[in-house]
Amino acid sequence: MRIDHSRSALAVAAAVLMAQIRMPERLSPSEWAKRHLILPDGPRANELWDINHGLHIVELVDAMGPDSTENEAAVMKSAQTGYTVALIIIAGHSIDTDPCRLMITQPTSGALSDFNKEKLQPAIEATEPLAAKVRPTSSRSSEGSTASSKQFAGGSLILALASSAAELRSKTIKKALCDEIDQYPDDLDGQGDPLEMIEARQISFLNSGDWKRAFISTPTVKGASKIEKKYLAGDQRRWHVKCPGCGDRFVFEFDRKHFRFNDAFPFNAHYVTPCCGTIIEGHEKTAVYRTGIWTATAPRPGARHSYHFDALSSPLVPWDEIARKYVEADGDPQLLKAFWNLYLGLPYEIRGDAPDHVRLMERRDTELKRGHIPPLGLILVGSADVQMRGIYYSIRAFGPDRQSWVVDAGIIEGETDDPQAGAFLKLVKVFETSYPDAFGGRRKVDAFGVDSGFRSHVVYTWVKGRLGCFALKGLDGWHRPALGTGTPVDIDFNGKRIRNGAYVWGVGTWSLKGAFYDDLRKEGLKSGKDANPPGYIHFGHWLDEVYFRQITSEYLGNENFKGRVRRVWKVRAGEENHFLDCEVYNSALADYLGLSRLTQDDWANLAAQRAAPEIARNPDMFSPAPILARAMPKPQEQDGADRPSAPASPSFWD
Repeated sequence: MRIDHSRSALAVAAAVLMAQIRMPERLSPSEWAKRHLILPDGPRANELWDINHGLHIVELVDAMGPDSTENEAAVMKSAQTGYTVALIIIAGHSIDTDPCRLMITQPTSGALSDFNKEKLQPAIEATEPLAAKVRPTSSRSSEGSTASSKQFAGGSLILALASSAAELRSKTIKKALCDEIDQYPDDLDGQGDPLEMIEARQISFLNSGDWKRAFISTPTVKGASKIEKKYLAGDQRRWHVKCPGCGDRFVFEFDRKHFRFNDAFPFNAHYVTPCCGTIIEGHEKTAVYRTGIWTATAPRPGARHSYHFDALSSPLVPWDEIARKYVEADGDPQLLKAFWNLYLGLPYEIRGDAPDHVRLMERRDTELKRGHIPPLGLILVGSADVQMRGIYYSIRAFGPDRQSWVVDAGIIEGETDDPQAGAFLKLVKVFETSYPDAFGGRRKVDAFGVDSGFRSHVVYTWVKGRLGCFALKGLDGWHRPALGTGTPVDIDFNGKRIRNGAYVWGVGTWSLKGAFYDDLRKEGLKSGKDANPPGYIHFGHWLDEVYFRQITSEYLGNENFKGRVRRVWKVRAGEENHFLDCEVYNSALADYLGLSRLTQDDWANLAAQRAAPEIARNPDMFSPAPILARAMPKPQEQDGADRPSAPASPSFWD
């Protein structure tokens, strides 16, 4: 008879020791987030991350983990798609389970500060394993964390600015997470492409092959978008969902044959599947989203993973909201570009060819009188372009549906080296002119801008103290706002220096030119159409060929820049573009005054103040606009006797 003896004391002790030294469970980034990550904001703030609302980011975050053989991925996406959470998951998983040096790069100081303050730091403090491992910012030790550097055992997380060469050229990093790369500069302080600088910081990890790199961004303009190039260079994955009717897989596309909605509230947006015609209602979208899988649409050897994900597929954005934004764009090229970028996650295609100036001359209106404001010209702006001998100017009126009328334009002869004499003395008359309207009244311009790219300090001196007057400066780049925030500059003229004596306002000319040319191409009554469309530009018969040649003098072409090809505006050989600059600046000022933001009621109130009562009482005159008008932003004033005068806010916005 055999008797089984219990384990020996040695065996028991060995088992206990093995349990203590056993390696912790190895989690993928997505599994780690399911177990640990507390969301910092949004509708589920302070809750554990739910994978059911982020299925589309799982493949990306897991590819950035140490167990994946993938090194690089790119995501071209719309807004509100959850990819900020993806950045936090990748960083958090690395801090907790794969400590190393990693870096998250943001395009601007504001974006960097917001990301840290509103998302990253709250997530670190609320997520238990991160709170235990990331050294607190309150530590007086040199090893403590800061707003731009999270320190932990075995590594660090650097928050870097894409516009700082010093930050991008310093430390070696293993993982690089680059957010909103379409807003990165093309060239950083003459030292090259910031993306190439970031890649150079990972060279020492190339042999080991364990480096990671992710590019995430909303696109801008087709042919000039950095993330579009990354996406097209990859295998171009799309989120394919399963049809609830027949089971076939398809991708949600913004095609009104399939994505259907009313052109006014209620929009009742729904989707008709391309396979069998099954109707998917808006409230069923999330359930269908959860059937999705990533499928490469351009697989080929050597192609890295690249993804396109938009608001149509996102569980975070209702279909009715997408429909509303499209309807409210109402053909406005600037708003359509924003819709294309922020809701469809696609680069907006700007036509690079200018309209034919002869055809534009043919549609001149003999009824428009020079120097007179038309009935619906409720916003009046003016701009000037300074040259060595002479100043070009244009006065333009804008109406409720963005139709506009050139009220006056011309060339002021004279020297431009003295703000109190020559052409500048004559420019005062243009600025101060009260233009007659169609109702017996007279109005001055609501805002007036002068290009400060030439004779800068003369322009600064001239605009100083003139209410409603802007010193403008055209800025390159497709991500620039129409009119940025005023930046204080010193005035240095005739040996006198006034610190912070004026403000200069940056203008995003590249996108504005594309929008201006789109509007020029629109055809109206003069071309036999039933009506003039929104954005239609009217010209008086008094405008000559010089004006029309200049406003059509540029085209969108390729330029070799730092070893890369980019899309830029170029002036055709033998042509000048001064009137085009004036009209682009006029568009920027009109946008600043709320052209695309005024509601139907706002326009009616404005008409009641500036036009005949019957115009104000006719609601058909005013097309709906997206959001309420906001008060005109004012720059922060500087202390001291020589503070500059900011452009005044017209009374109807106060």
